[in-house]
Amino acid sequence: MESPFASLVGVAAIAFFVPFALGFFPRLRIPAVVAELIAGIVFGPAILGWIRPTPVVTTMASLGVAFLLFLAGMELDLDELRGEPARKGGATFGLAFLLALAIAVPLGMSGRILSPLFVAIALSATSVGIIVPVLRDTGLLSSKAGQHVIAGGAVGEFATIALLGVFFATSGSSALAEAGLMVVLAASALFVLWLLQKTSTWTPGRSILDRLDETTSLPRVRGAVLLVIGSATLALAFGFEAILGTFLAGIVFAILVRGDRNEERLRTRVEAIGFGFFVPIFFITSGLRFSTQGLAGIQSLGLVALFAAILLAVHLVPALILHTRGQGLRTATAIGLLQATNLSFIVVAVEVGREIAKVKDVNGSALILAGLLSAVAFPAIAQALLGGASDSSGPTASGSRDVREAF
Repeated sequence: MESPFASLVGVAAIAFFVPFALGFFPRLRIPAVVAELIAGIVFGPAILGWIRPTPVVTTMASLGVAFLLFLAGMELDLDELRGEPARKGGATFGLAFLLALAIAVPLGMSGRILSPLFVAIALSATSVGIIVPVLRDTGLLSSKAGQHVIAGGAVGEFATIALLGVFFATSGSSALAEAGLMVVLAASALFVLWLLQKTSTWTPGRSILDRLDETTSLPRVRGAVLLVIGSATLALAFGFEAILGTFLAGIVFAILVRGDRNEERLRTRVEAIGFGFFVPIFFITSGLRFSTQGLAGIQSLGLVALFAAILLAVHLVPALILHTRGQGLRTATAIGLLQATNLSFIVVAVEVGREIAKVKDVNGSALILAGLLSAVAFPAIAQALLGGASDSSGPTASGSRDVREAF
């Protein structure tokens, strides 16, 4: 009888060996999540069939996506969503979404895709965690161009998650009802934030937490895990996709711990749980679930190329319109390429779309491959363009932190 943990051992082995193997090739700038997804496809049912997405693995993967969105919410600095970068970031996302929708509607009318709105949302996001290392390596993370890229990605990150939660909740309720519930959820999050902030200033309780944090109890870390699981459960109970609830919980948690003397240690511990275990399992399992059904031949390759071209166009055109005058054509093109880098959200969106029957298997696989292509090619081209850019003396973006490569 096969052990229920056999596949989990295989997934854990991939999660360990992939970044370790990439360490031997430092010049090969492939994000770890790309390699993990590819490894899942290779060792999964799609090719070798050595590892299968068993119930234990899929349960862990569900926790992985919850942690992924929680950590993404933690990294969203609301202070950055102000001023010119935020205004242009919002305008960039708005144009990108409208362009994606304008292109997706004819595809829906022709029967190529099931839901134009779903595809438009999936293609409008940006994988901030993949583009931050590129900006850091080129010395432009704190430049004016870097600020615009991060702000645009942050706005897109929040907007696409909200849109997916409102329009494609599994409960089947109307978008208006979901929007109303989102307002209630946001108000509840603010109340919880206020309550936790008041509680955290209670001296006896704080001293107990500080003392227990030096033991194996780690109550603050356990509280973060409770917040992840509890927010996902609460969001699903209200009819939301869990991604919205965990994302908001991450924002609340970041606000709560900001400025605390234990902030850095607490962040490190929570990130160790998420990025060290659960998040890699999600990406590897997404590879294990990758379906090759109907994805063969020139027509399928054309579908991948079509989604990749749409992904590039809907981000590049707004960047050229909004940034060429102030940044120059070279930097504006690089901004568009970086904002077109979209893997993590596409993977999450495809998982949701398949669950609610809003995306065909062949289209879901093609979207993931297009996302893989964008994560490998677009940052490399942008880095070559930015390597010759000289605008690296802009003001420092307050609160900018290195986002881990998982998102």
